[in-house]
Amino acid sequence: MRGTRRPFATLLAVTALLAHARPAPAQQARECDQRLTSIATTLDDDARHTRVWYWSWMAAGTVLIASQAVLSAVTTGDLQKDSIVGASASVFIPAFLLIHPPEVLSDAPRLDARLALTRVDGRVGDPCISVMRARELLARDADDEAFAKAWYAHAFMIGGNLALGLLLGVAFGDWLGFAKQAIGGTLIGEAQIWTLPGGALKARGLGFSF
Repeated sequence: MRGTRRPFATLLAVTALLAHARPAPAQQARECDQRLTSIATTLDDDARHTRVWYWSWMAAGTVLIASQAVLSAVTTGDLQKDSIVGASASVFIPAFLLIHPPEVLSDAPRLDARLALTRVDGRVGDPCISVMRARELLARDADDEAFAKAWYAHAFMIGGNLALGLLLGVAFGDWLGFAKQAIGGTLIGEAQIWTLPGGALKARGLGFSF
């Protein structure tokens, strides 16, 4: 009888160790589902704020182009030259947005659509698989936002406006135009960079979901 109890006790001990060594599948699925929900919510919030930022700057750039173009048509002398250069510089605002829109604007709906396809009775089919794809999208969006806010984005903005200002000052002797373009253009460009929401980038900085 004692010989039978000893292997049985050993089996119970091994089973208990294995149970504590790794989470149960149901617990693991719940943890994955929580992480997945957090990432999806972060991307949705970031996309919503970024969409407002995108269309606000698209409208601002269009207004600047139109107003400077009208001024260049109805004025002469230095003011006309300032307006032409100002309109040309303002083209970069909508052009950059059209050429390289923030990745999160497409990634957030892409993740939502993927999750909707796998949902059964309101639950994601396999959250531990879906969370890996969600992490990839969050990482990509964070990289994209880091690129848009990097030092070279600031350098390009400041250097470009200084170059256009020097064109007015050196080529046409319009140093007032130089000051307006160098300072005004730089302030507008920097405002566009600094106001980018960057929700995915902030999440990565906090070590969130990585």
